[in-house]
Amino acid sequence: MATWSREAVLSLYRALLRQGRELRYTDRDFYLASIRREFRKNQQLTDSEARAWQLEKGLVFLHSKLGGIV
Repeated sequence: MATWSREAVLSLYRALLRQGRELRYTDRDFYLASIRREFRKNQQLTDSEARAWQLEKGLVFLHSKLGGIV
């Protein structure tokens, strides 16, 4: 797995937060808090494969329109 640059991680984070503004069927505050919590939790990961895996999960979540809840 390729390493992610800081800019790419921040771009994914911002895209997920922007996508959360369009939520209609769930609590926006809960969604935004859980995105922030996940990124803060994974910020402490030291294993590059684990970091890349978490970021790939974020991309899939973003591209699947938040898991189908939008």
